Amino acid sequence: MENTEEIRKKISRLILDRGLNYAQVSLAIGKNIAYIQQFIKNGSPRRLGEVERRKLAQILRVDEQELTDLTLNSSASASSALNSEILALVIESIELWLEKRAVALSAHDKAELIKLIYLKVSEDAPDVAATKVKDFIEIYDELRKAN
Repeated sequence: MENTEEIRKKISRLILDRGLNYAQVSLAIGKNIAYIQQFIKNGSPRRLGEVERRKLAQILRVDEQELTDLTLNSSASASSALNSEILALVIESIELWLEKRAVALSAHDKAELIKLIYLKVSEDAPDVAATKVKDFIEIYDELRKAN
């Protein structure tokens, strides 16, 4: 298992490999603009919080376990990573479908469409799926605005 310093280096590399920057990622996980830079450069906080780690794993499209030195429940982590990939695919597919057909939906209607499709293909309970969709859409919108 990697130590916290190795994990910080890995996160930095993953962010840069995906064409993102620390500020974009900080804002996308709901933190101030310097949060990720402080975490990576100064080691503060020592470990990412559970919510921040989960959101960061979604953004970087990696298993949450890769972002911590703590042992996470592997089946829950694998399921979460798989569902995040499904959600990303649903969003990308809907965006492409709407773009090809020149269909414009309000942000609310698009979110509802994504939620309905995700509920059909996900193994999550409806309330958990709805929360994941909401979080993922917020992250997705923040990254689109930043690019």
